Amino acid sequence: MEETVEITLEELLQSRDDRAAFQTILLNGYHQPLVSFTVNMPGKVKRSWRSRAVFDAGVHAIREALAGQIVYYKLLDKNTGPEGYFAVDMDAQTLKEKMVAIEDGHPLGRLMDIDVLSAPGVQVSRSHLGQNPRKCLVCGNMAAACTRSRAHPAEEILEAIDRILAGWQENQ
Repeated sequence: MEETVEITLEELLQSRDDRAAFQTILLNGYHQPLVSFTVNMPGKVKRSWRSRAVFDAGVHAIREALAGQIVYYKLLDKNTGPEGYFAVDMDAQTLKEKMVAIEDGHPLGRLMDIDVLSAPGVQVSRSHLGQNPRKCLVCGNMAAACTRSRAHPAEEILEAIDRILAGWQENQ
C-alpha cells in the first residue's frame, strides 16, 4: 500500500533550507562540483510510488553517466521527497551537460530535477549551456511560467506524470 504523507508549506520550505545547508557542507568538504537530484512532483504528497520510480531511475542514470567519477554520494528518503547528492570529479559545465542529457533524453527525465553546483557553489543553469528552459508537462509552454502562475491543478499534472510513467513502464 502506498504511503501518502501530506507535507506542509513549512516542511517544504525547511527541506529547501536543509538541502542548501547540506549542499554547502558537501561543497566545502569535497571541493568538487555537486549534483543535487530531486523529483518534480506537484501537490502536498512528495513521497509516493511515482516519486520513488522516477528517483530510482534517475539515480541509475546518474550513476551510469558518471561511472568512476563520483567521489561521494548520499541518497535520502524524506517525507518531502527523495533526494540524491553526488560530489563529482569533473568540471561543472561538462557535468551539467551530462545531467541535461539525462533530463532531456531519459524517458522519465522531464520528471527529474537535476541541479549542478560548481565547486564554489554557483548553480550551473541550462542557459549557461545555451539550452532552452524546460517545458510544462501539460501544455508545453515554459514550465517556470506555468508553475509561477499555477496554470494547471495538481491533479492535471499528476495525470500527465502517470501517462509518462505508464509509457516508460511499458518499455521496461
